[in-house]
Amino acid sequence: MGRKKALLLLGYTLIVVGVSAVGIRHFSHKSTPVDSASTQTTPQTTKAPAPQNLVGNYFISGDVFWGRGIDYYAQRSAEKYNWPFSRLSEFGRDKQDAWITDLECPVNNKNVPYQTQVDSLIFSCSPDYLSVASKWFNAFTLANNHTGNTGVDGFAQTQTNLAQAGFQFFGHYDLAQANDLCEVISLPVYVGTAKQQLPIAMCGYHWLARQPTDAELAKISEYAAYMPVWVFAHGGTEYAIASNAAQHELYRKMIDLGADVVFGDHPHVIQDTEAYKGKLIVYSLGNLIFDQWFDQEVTKSLIVNVHIKTTVNSSVQKWVDLAPSCAQFKDDCLARAKTGNYLPIKLNYTYDIIAGDSANTPQDRPKHLGSPAVQAWLATRTNWSTTLAGLK
Repeated sequence: MGRKKALLLLGYTLIVVGVSAVGIRHFSHKSTPVDSASTQTTPQTTKAPAPQNLVGNYFISGDVFWGRGIDYYAQRSAEKYNWPFSRLSEFGRDKQDAWITDLECPVNNKNVPYQTQVDSLIFSCSPDYLSVASKWFNAFTLANNHTGNTGVDGFAQTQTNLAQAGFQFFGHYDLAQANDLCEVISLPVYVGTAKQQLPIAMCGYHWLARQPTDAELAKISEYAAYMPVWVFAHGGTEYAIASNAAQHELYRKMIDLGADVVFGDHPHVIQDTEAYKGKLIVYSLGNLIFDQWFDQEVTKSLIVNVHIKTTVNSSVQKWVDLAPSCAQFKDDCLARAKTGNYLPIKLNYTYDIIAGDSANTPQDRPKHLGSPAVQAWLATRTNWSTTLAGLK
């Protein structure tokens, strides 16, 4: 092969090798694994907010009035209208969202004389106490044997005075007034840390004169189809320390008809409690503010601390949104629940009991927190440990 030809062949070979090398380098670059973290953004997942709980804490107590002897001692004290309530702070009012009790007296300007109240048991409570009472109580049952003491017009004036003072109320002294037996009460609750309200139906039955009819009791079921129902029943035997068969039959029937809980009063002493079908029945709460100090039984108070809780979902939120319009007497909340297809609320309940005490000495007549010994006595009297074990 000539030298010129050999040089041409060598040059061609170098060109081919060079092109191949470039191809190899290019291929190798394309085949190198790429760090995806350096070229892509990892999608961020957003957690759904944790469901919020709705909670409430309520103080349920027995008979209250500020007529007769309560007014007598109050007006002779330095505290005047504050006197009946002067030691209630011992119960920790700031820890409860609302106080509910039986107001066993018409509140109007009829002004029945003290001695007439003593001799004839015709009670009269001055409206002048309402501004102080409103610092403690939120709602009253009027279903008892004394709210009618000053007549139909006196009862109407009582309702007006309570509404003007900012109270909610329910029940009637006359069972025949079926449309007044139950009322939707708007109770304070907390949703998370936000203060809100929740409608609870409350029914009052004063049954001393006669047993309620099936039609009257059916009011419980009418409300229970849509919302929780608490029943306040006024009956039983005065000063009897144990409940009787008539109370058992009636209060259990109220649970069967849909009540979440039944609170009894009228005997003016504390009676037993029971868990019936997993729900609480309190047969008698005793007195809270009353001018009875003649023995230890009438000076003791059973206070039930009711705790409610549920998870907030769209159905519960609808009720929360409705609640502010349920605080008015004779509102249309039940009708709106029916037409708006509101779903019933399922509440979880827990309970504590608190002992109240008073004595026939000037400094101890106003109701105050009971001692540990009184608290222990209360647990025994109410059969509380057995009742708690039966509650769902």
